[in-house]
Amino acid sequence: NGLRGGRTYAEQAKLLGEHHLAAIESDRGGFSPRGFDIEANQQMLLFAKSLAPYLAPLGIYSIKEGGSGADIGPLRNDTILLAGLVPDSQRYFDYHHAQTDRIEAVNERELQMGAATMAAFIYLIDQLIP
Repeated sequence: NGLRGGRTYAEQAKLLGEHHLAAIESDRGGFSPRGFDIEANQQMLLFAKSLAPYLAPLGIYSIKEGGSGADIGPLRNDTILLAGLVPDSQRYFDYHHAQTDRIEAVNERELQMGAATMAAFIYLIDQLIP
């Protein structure tokens, strides 16, 4: 849809005077989570990296600067933390835009692990953000 949803969301947030502390995106497949790519100012990037010890028990070992995701990009400003969930990508093109890309192929446990990882990340941001 050419980012229309992300742009419209950002426009509405601005119109309503909403202030977002963070935005998170998961658009790289429903595989086992491995980390987060972060776009943020230096202070928020260091904050996100400081969460690594809390996320390590979930198998998250990479929190690094990088492209967080196109759909949350329209929210980008000097204060927001944008995070993109990075799953294990080794099977991505076995499904992406392929005939095998259907709901029956989704590994429920891996999808749940990704959801739990994002929930934990959001909880930590809520509890620890400066």
